[in-house]
Amino acid sequence: MKPFSIVIPTWKNIEYLDLTYRGLMRNSAAEHEIIVFFNEYDKSCKDWARNKNILFDWSEQNTGVCEAVNRGARMATLDHICYMNDDMYPLPGWDTALAEYLGHADRLWLSGTAIESGNSTPCYIGNQDYGNNPADFDEERILREYRTLIRPYNIVSTWTPVLLSRNDWDAIGGFDENYFPGFGSDPDLAMKMYRYGCRHFIGVGSSLVYHFAKQTTVRFADSSMMDPGKYFRQKWGISWKKFFRRVIHRDRKLIP
Repeated sequence: MKPFSIVIPTWKNIEYLDLTYRGLMRNSAAEHEIIVFFNEYDKSCKDWARNKNILFDWSEQNTGVCEAVNRGARMATLDHICYMNDDMYPLPGWDTALAEYLGHADRLWLSGTAIESGNSTPCYIGNQDYGNNPADFDEERILREYRTLIRPYNIVSTWTPVLLSRNDWDAIGGFDENYFPGFGSDPDLAMKMYRYGCRHFIGVGSSLVYHFAKQTTVRFADSSMMDPGKYFRQKWGISWKKFFRRVIHRDRKLIP
């Protein structure tokens, strides 16, 4: 398979980022181009990046997720861009499972499937506790057991990790940076792809990552932040809930 350009935005999450990097190096089938964007870059970021097989950029301030990913994506040199969170541990087969669908349709959105310790939902494989942080992550146990968690079906999905062609990414302009610090940006990106002509939003049930949920978003409790739902409605003339439910039918099982 051809490698991807993997863009990982990070903000004071070095322990989680290190685990993501370890998972990519250990469990990927290809030698991917790993691009990290550091928000609030400091000595700990500089020390971590030293001698890692990555490209990276940084900001002294927190630019938010959208600008971080956009700036990282501009460094990409390969045909496909994968946006991955810094609190995910990719499992063996995560990349080959996505690559199987490449070339089957133009303007294609591919998502991996997250494993979490919380309740199961259509988009997450829940009730699977392999640790709540890198210190207590049971890496060897999940590597023994992940095959039993593979879903035998796909769903309509817009969840991360996301894989798009670089041509599509450039055509839609990446993330809308008005979504700061990032809430609502994923639905907006999906709407951009839909308006561009994408009709295949595939969450691949055999592309698995373990997700330490909400490790960054829980830090934001500022009531003065923009209202992402209101901004989305004003921009597109529809709420993102209606877009997901009535237009692309997100979380619906896909029949092979």
